[in-house]
Formats: sequence, structure tokens, C-alpha cells
Amino acid sequence: MSEEQPPNSRRTSFRAGVPAGRVLGVPLVISPFWFVIVGLLTVGYAGFIRHEAPTISRAESYGVSLGFVLLLYASVLLHEMSHVAVAQALGMKVQRVVLQLLGGVSEITEEKPGTPRREYLVAIAGPMTSLFLAAVGFGVRPLFAEETVPRLLADVFAVTNLIVAGFNALPGLPLDGGRVLRAAVWQLTHDKVRATIAAAWAGRGLAVLVALLPLVRIDVLDWSTSGNLWFIAIGFFLWTNATWAIAQAKVSAVLPRLDVRAMTRRAMPVTADVSVAEAVRRAREGGARALVVVDGYGRPSGLVSESAVTSLPSERQPWVPVSDLARPVNSDVTLQTDMTGETLLEAVQNMPASEYLVVDTSRAIVGVLARSDLVAALQAAGLH
Repeated sequence: MSEEQPPNSRRTSFRAGVPAGRVLGVPLVISPFWFVIVGLLTVGYAGFIRHEAPTISRAESYGVSLGFVLLLYASVLLHEMSHVAVAQALGMKVQRVVLQLLGGVSEITEEKPGTPRREYLVAIAGPMTSLFLAAVGFGVRPLFAEETVPRLLADVFAVTNLIVAGFNALPGLPLDGGRVLRAAVWQLTHDKVRATIAAAWAGRGLAVLVALLPLVRIDVLDWSTSGNLWFIAIGFFLWTNATWAIAQAKVSAVLPRLDVRAMTRRAMPVTADVSVAEAVRRAREGGARALVVVDGYGRPSGLVSESAVTSLPSERQPWVPVSDLARPVNSDVTLQTDMTGETLLEAVQNMPASEYLVVDTSRAIVGVLARSDLVAALQAAGLH
């Protein structure tokens, strides 16, 4: 499964992981939950192997099961690396590959305007690789005798990769089939945002169907009740990622329209010895909604938080110098008016603060951007 990350994206879910080297020059990360899943699958497949190969001992069944699970994830890694190889060949940047709870994810970034064709080529590579691996499994099975462990593993490997290919081909984000669907809608509408939202809603529909699948029978595909919980987990995974894709599509549509100057509050410069009450009075008379502490040369040295002013009792404001409420100004809380929407959002994400000093290219004070104003602008665009 490939996943498109907008430039400068800072997604937080499923981010933690254990570095495991590089493949094709791309960092490989293993989610901590992956080790838990490997353990659970090893125990689960051990019973299946003992049932299908009664001559094998209990201890041997766990070893064989672990080997099969690792082989299965190796095929998942090959699936992901096919996405990586095609993306790199098309000039895309791959941030990393993650082996996680329910498979793998390739985090791909478009450094230049994408096209439906590129989207399709990257997406289709994964299922085609899984189909190839299934064919390999079916091709080698006649080399092994009936009712032997190698024959059993070849059969299960082939069938599993066939299922992976079929499941990933389903038309809904975040699956590969969802990216194919997005490419098709994108080609027809010439609107990537609309195509992404359509494919993500299809993914939400798939999520509901998968989560409800255990209700069709008491034991879906003869699985145990605990096995049916996997369908619920997969449904939750699909819904969560489809929802994230919708949010990211809306963000990508809004970012180019973000105007730093339009959101910047007019600031009143005051020296450090001015009282809070006097600074507030000057700001009100001057129609300013923010306070910036400056030195004798007019250079900014501190930002006064709006919440700090409102939380200071009015009877104390005449006796407290505004510098007591100011936070030092440095590059971490300074934004420039020439920042684009994407660059602006990245800067705010990288340096959390309630207010930011906004300066022009000559470093002259333009005003103050309140984080709440930026959030309001995003919400007004439908990004709740």
C-alpha cells in the first residue's frame, strides 16, 4: 500500500518505529506493534501447521510458523518496494517505508505537480508484485511432495499473496485500488482534491463493509471469533486512513489560499518599562490587537501573549511592566510575509506557540499572527 504525503506533512499517527536500515536508499522503519502481530500470527499459524502436518512436533510447528510469518512480511516488503522503485523512477521522493500493524506503507511525496498517469503507475505496482509472488508460490508447489511442510508453506504463501493482491486492489483509499480510482477520477475531472475525497469516501464504505463482515456468519471463512476481530481492526484501519486522506485533501486545497498578511494582527510596539495597562490603552487607541516589546532602536525583543494579558487582574495591570508578560523573540517565533501556505503551516507545526511575530523581507515588524487565527482560517475552509 502506498500513501501520498503532501510536502512538509507532519502526520502523527503510526509514526513511531524502530529503524531497520535502508532499502533502495529509503529508510525502513518497523512499528513496535509489528512485533506483537508477528508473535500472535506465529502462535495462530502454529496450530494450523500442526493440523495440516500432524507428524510435526509442537516445538517445530512454532519454528515453521515463525519462518512463514517472516516470509509473509518479506513479501509485504517486496510489495512496498515495488511502489518505491516506480515512484523513484518517476522522480518522486519516498520518505520511508513502514512495516506496521496490518502490512506496510510507503510514504511518497510529490515534489512536483503530479499526474493521474504517475498516480496509476505507482499504485498498480504493488498488486502486480503480489500477483507475481502468488504465481511463484503456485509455480514451486509441484516441486514438493504432498503433505509436507514445504508444500504447505508454498500453498499458503501463494494463497496469501493472492489475497493481498485482491484486497489491495479494492477501490478505496488508502488501498492501492483507491489510488487507481483516484487517478481515474482525477483524469476525468482534472481535480485531484475532488478525486481524493471521492476515493476516500469509497474507502470509508469499504471500511464499513469489512467491519460488518463478521456478522454475515458466526464464523467468517471458518475463522474463530478472535479471528473475526481482525475484520473489525482492518475496518477501523481503513476508516481512519480514509478520513485522514480527506482531511489532507482539504488542507492541500486551502494552503495556497492562506495569506499571512490577511491573518496578521496589527501590533503596537512598546518599550519594556511600559505598564500592561498603558500598553493595552495604546493598543486600543491605535486599533492594534497585539503587543510587541521593542528596544531603544525599535527592534523587537518580546511578544506579549494575549492570554497572559487577559489572565492578569485589571487592578494589577498598572503596576506590572509589559516585559514581565513578554516571551523573548527569536527565529522560533518569527514568520515572514513571503511564506507560502505550505511553508507557513510547516513553520507553525515545527514551533508551537500562541503568537508569532510577522516581519517583512527587511525584518521590519508587520504584526503578530495568533495561532488561533490560523486555526480559524482553516476551520472556515471546512477543515474541522
